[in-house]
Parts: sequence; structure tokens; C-alpha cells
Amino acid sequence: MYRWANSGLRVLLEPLRGQTAHFVPDEDREPEMPRIPDPRRAALVGLVVTLLLVLGGVLLVHVLGRAARLQDCVMSGRTNCAPINPAHAGG
Repeated sequence: MYRWANSGLRVLLEPLRGQTAHFVPDEDREPEMPRIPDPRRAALVGLVVTLLLVLGGVLLVHVLGRAARLQDCVMSGRTNCAPINPAHAGG
């Protein structure tokens, strides 16, 4: 069993024979600093999400307000509550 493992290692190391490896001591290398994410990106994402929520809220207020006015008109007993488009009203 040892012979198989030894011969497999020889096959793997054969292409490396005759090559020299150059190692750089650890103290000569610059230490790899962990990459800190840019805090402006998180702030920008937060700003975009906030703006989308505000715009969605404004749109919702307008749509619900229009529906409430239409329902108030119908509940008061009127029969012509549909909004009239002024461009087509002139005939």
C-alpha cells in the first residue's frame, strides 16, 4: 500500500523536478488588509430605499384620495360621479 502512495506522489512531483522555488519572507511582504466596504455605498442604498418608500407613499395617498372622493360622490346619491376629461368635453 505504501508503494502505491509513493509512486503517485512521484508522478505528481515529476514536472517540478529541477525547478527552484523562491520564497519571500513573511516580514518583507505587506500584510493583506481586510477590505472594508465603502460606507457611502450603504448610505446610498438606504437613501434610494427611503426615496422609493416616500414616492410609493405619495402615489398611494393620491390614488386612495381619488378613490375616496369618487366613493363620497356615489354615497351622496349623485349619478354622474365619473371624472370628465376636459380635452374631450368640448366636443
